[in-house]
Amino acid sequence: MKGYLTILAGLFFCVATPFTALSQQNPSLPDDQLPTHVINFSIHKGFLIPHYGLMDYYLEDKTLGIRLSIEKVVQGGWADSFSYASRGVEIYHTSLGNPKILGHSTHLIAFGNLGIHSKGKGRLKFGGGIAFISEKFDLENNIKNAAIGSSLNGAIAFEYHFPISLKGGFSLSPSLRFTHYSNGAYRLPNLGLNLFSMGLSLEKNRTPKYNSSKTEAPSLERNRLQAGLSIGRNQLIDPESQLSNNYNLSLQYIHTAPSNFILGLGTDIHYSQSYQDYYTRNSADASSLGLLESSRAGLTGIVGISLGATEIHGNVGYYIYDHQKINGSLYQRFYVLTKLGKGFRLKFCLKSHNAKAETFELGLTKDLWKK
Repeated sequence: MKGYLTILAGLFFCVATPFTALSQQNPSLPDDQLPTHVINFSIHKGFLIPHYGLMDYYLEDKTLGIRLSIEKVVQGGWADSFSYASRGVEIYHTSLGNPKILGHSTHLIAFGNLGIHSKGKGRLKFGGGIAFISEKFDLENNIKNAAIGSSLNGAIAFEYHFPISLKGGFSLSPSLRFTHYSNGAYRLPNLGLNLFSMGLSLEKNRTPKYNSSKTEAPSLERNRLQAGLSIGRNQLIDPESQLSNNYNLSLQYIHTAPSNFILGLGTDIHYSQSYQDYYTRNSADASSLGLLESSRAGLTGIVGISLGATEIHGNVGYYIYDHQKINGSLYQRFYVLTKLGKGFRLKFCLKSHNAKAETFELGLTKDLWKK
């Protein structure tokens, strides 16, 4: 139950922070062609990417999904670094290729939508949230589903779309989309599901009256040194392993460019109680496994983007000390940070090894120095 509460708390944080943090901005309307709100309905046709052998045999159909979303255009501050910027929320329902083994998914995602080409024509949408998957692994009734071990999962989505304007404030938007479902190894098996799809959206834009007011972009700390502590809960190897806590201590140097893109370097120490459980079941001298042998130390490279009070980071790291070497030395983290005040930030993270999820982590960071 504690593990589910951790997932729910973290995923609620991912959904809520884009609205609470970005609502602090005072948007301006420099162009009467920009809408204030966009309502989107879309249909998506795609397929699951088979990433283990058994999936090749039981995937029967293509996936078919529908989506309804609403977004609000943001202007002023960080948003002026892009030709188009908005935040929104979507509800998305899709089949998963085999209704008996994988069932279907319904997810709720909070997203950002940024113009990455001139005049905002080409846009990148990205976000995260909560997914409910109707069929999960069961030792007696659904042993073939080695991808999903729980009904409640996290969802991460990336989508590139290209709006084509029509009359009356409508537009058509073809898109390419990648969606990933995982429970962060809270309940094994957790190989996850990777869905690739093509979509066609019908959008209705609500355009405001012209407003020539302009706001100044808030000053950002361009360089900072931050320390962080986060806690996760997972199973390490198989569905019979013990559900255990893991802890991560990090130190990072962050540079935010004038374009609001982020680069950084860091180090972290990761301690996992799951290692002790694994060796208790598989080694005669498990009693000699100490704190040092259950820990890993790594170096990371950081890229990300600042959206005002919210930041999105992606890390790739390599463990320079790893006594157990169970999941390999290369690891990744995808996480969201939001300001709390007095140099503190709330952090929610998905950690993986070579695209295999290891754990969700929830924690805090503290600025030690900034300029």
